[in-house]
Amino acid sequence: MSPSGPSVDLQPFLPELILTAGILVLLISNLLFRRNRGTLTAIGGALLLAVTAVVALTADEGVGKYLFGSVVQDGVTVFFRVFFCVATAFSLGLLVFSFRDDGEPFLLVLSGVLGMFLLAGSNDLVTLFVALELVSIPSYVLAGYRRHDVRSAEAALKYVLYGAMSSGFLIFGFSYLYGLTGTTDISEVATRLTASSGQESMLLVALVLVIAGIGYKIAMVPLHFWCPDVYEGSPTAVTAFFSVVPKAAGFAALYRLMPAFMPLNGLYGMDAQWLLTAASAITMTFGNLGALWQTSLKRLLAYSSIAHAGYILMGFAVIASNPTDDITQQAVLGILFYLVAYLFMNLGAFFIVDLIERHRGGESLNHFRGIGRTAVIPALLLTVFLFSLTGIPPMAGFTGKFLLFAALVSGKLWTLAFIGIANTVVSLYYYVRIVRDMYMHEPDPECVPNPMPIRLGGLATVLSLGTVVPTLVFGLWWGPLAEWIRLHTW
Repeated sequence: MSPSGPSVDLQPFLPELILTAGILVLLISNLLFRRNRGTLTAIGGALLLAVTAVVALTADEGVGKYLFGSVVQDGVTVFFRVFFCVATAFSLGLLVFSFRDDGEPFLLVLSGVLGMFLLAGSNDLVTLFVALELVSIPSYVLAGYRRHDVRSAEAALKYVLYGAMSSGFLIFGFSYLYGLTGTTDISEVATRLTASSGQESMLLVALVLVIAGIGYKIAMVPLHFWCPDVYEGSPTAVTAFFSVVPKAAGFAALYRLMPAFMPLNGLYGMDAQWLLTAASAITMTFGNLGALWQTSLKRLLAYSSIAHAGYILMGFAVIASNPTDDITQQAVLGILFYLVAYLFMNLGAFFIVDLIERHRGGESLNHFRGIGRTAVIPALLLTVFLFSLTGIPPMAGFTGKFLLFAALVSGKLWTLAFIGIANTVVSLYYYVRIVRDMYMHEPDPECVPNPMPIRLGGLATVLSLGTVVPTLVFGLWWGPLAEWIRLHTW
């Protein structure tokens, strides 16, 4: 859908205004209550996100640009707003187990969501950069929130330092784009780059810097090196949030910047398609190979997260190949559907990891040995999530990968499709290894001297059903979601 002209009407900005006002109310209420502040803030935050999602869904999608053209309202904006609300609501539920009496982590998460809302509709380089930093800064604080934990402090330090470096790459690339075009409007940048010639070398440098800056946010190789350490050192509930929500925000930023990549036309044999194809292939391969040797489940899922970033980049490689509108629509559908599937199966996997860590005191693979006997339901849930992450039918992960590979075939990117299939086979090994340890091995007496049965409480049951049901339903009955995405994003 094509946006109309710029508008100063703040009605399309209503979801952001509601979220901002709600955060201020929760901030004040957090100062008034001393007991169970985390639980109360989580409940208030979940209600706030529900209201915001409903308002975002009922918004008029044809209003076009607003805030003097710096933000655009379209179907993709609506999709990401709803996505961030749903993903963050589940993340708040996970955080309750770790921060029941502390409301600050919940407020930090909600503040980051405000940046994600702006990021989803950014149509200006400056707006996009500021929104991305609004997402990043609360994440840095969350990574080191356990002040007396050495691993958490190390994770936060690495996150901040590498994040500052990536922000430098990004703003440096944006400065080149501004110098080449004289504007920060992304759609106008694309138009002026298409009309100009003789600046291909400078454009290549700019786009490499921009891809490097965005690549850090999505853990794209070679900007992935922070991911395993930060995921392992952060509280597990915070890691679950990092693995889905800020990562999806990075893909939203990449989607908005795609028009600026198109004018790069085969300089030195490289164009946007070549760059994204290479990034996708290297990222998924390195992520899967790195996961093979891990003994910590959090680090294993961190490398798995890197690999899944590579899978999602396959869809962007299709878009960059300048295909027909039908193929582009197919690629966008594959990207967005896979993000939805990844939301439920990855959050679900981290929820079970957090559950076992709280009951058994660790998250190494040895702590998961034999839980098929002492924690039947958690082991079964984790098996479903791991099979979905692999891409085994009839799970949502299979449907998401099927849509991405279908777009690759339609775009005739055969080499990347073959690499993706080979990586899926590799991932099967380390996911099934976890399932084998859960069901075919006895509990490790050194890690778990007295293994006790693990039962789900009320909130844990809600989170389990909220993640496992969509993981199964979107694998068996995915048509309505795919149709909704198709109708609202094209």
